[in-house]
Amino acid sequence: MTPHATRRFISSGSPWEELAGYSRAVLDEPFVFVSGTVGTDFATGIMPEGAAAQTEQAIDTIEKALADAGATILDIVRVRVFVPESADMAEVSAVIRRRIGPSRAANTTVCSPLAVPGARVEIEVTARKSADASPNLHVASERVRAPASSAFAFLADGRSLGRWALGCFETTARPDGLFAGHSLFDGKELLVRVEGDPEKLCVTYHVGPALERLSPRIVAKVEAAAQRPGGEGECLVSLIAERTPDMTEQRWRHLTTTHATEILLIKALIEGSG
Repeated sequence: MTPHATRRFISSGSPWEELAGYSRAVLDEPFVFVSGTVGTDFATGIMPEGAAAQTEQAIDTIEKALADAGATILDIVRVRVFVPESADMAEVSAVIRRRIGPSRAANTTVCSPLAVPGARVEIEVTARKSADASPNLHVASERVRAPASSAFAFLADGRSLGRWALGCFETTARPDGLFAGHSLFDGKELLVRVEGDPEKLCVTYHVGPALERLSPRIVAKVEAAAQRPGGEGECLVSLIAERTPDMTEQRWRHLTTTHATEILLIKALIEGSG
């Protein structure tokens, strides 16, 4: 087995990753190594003005990369911060403290020129996943510009499920409280029972080809994001799947790849309904 066989590579869609041939993050259990990240929203290509706003965006990207690796901000053990202008140091540090401070990670902050024009901060982190994190757990996450309550309501609605779940598309409600949809891959019917917990902002999808074969397969979780001064409500939405003992490598790869697409659909649909 080669060293790379046990690693997973995570991309953020940054053009710099393609240009320089690197990953946004590398998962080498139990460690997650996140590359230096500037404050560009790689989905839009927009870099906000101001050191604080760029720091917020950089941490958004880092937080998503960590979530995709099954880790959280609290798992961070090392932070390296690069700031070109010393005058921005206090502003950047205030955001670092609010967003990453709860991890109590080691921190090195350096005044240094940056390679990306207009960048006022670059952040690199290393995380160590908690001991109870499972290597057979896949998490696909996106930061969503909507209140956590709105995201939960969307995910807990079985009719909405049919707009983003590629394996259970175009769902219809049944008299027994279940929802029925069809797979875009093979056309087969799939039944789903949706159980939402509004207190925990968590939705469990019990999935199967028949009523007696339903099992809790997928969990959607919503977390209220740290509020930015003057910003609108935001949240982090995650799809979580656990690999079962009978799941082949091909089926697991299919599931994780599908989730990466579905979480983008969820983000677009929630933000588009606002």
